[in-house]
Amino acid sequence: MGRVTGIAGRFGARYGSSTRKKWKEVMERRYMPHQCPYCKTTGKVVRIASGIWYCRKCETKWAGLAYTPY
Repeated sequence: MGRVTGIAGRFGARYGSSTRKKWKEVMERRYMPHQCPYCKTTGKVVRIASGIWYCRKCETKWAGLAYTPY
């Protein structure tokens, strides 16, 4: 049986295992459903630029971290 590589599987054997693991953790946190700090809705928050987050429900924009909204 092969290993489950998840989102980092596209790199194959390149870049080293520790780099791929760190990248995988960051990307999984980025794409997970986030909660809006204003209306508390989960799943409607999207990143529109590096550090700029937007809630589709209450239409608010705020500055957060690069890969997570808070």
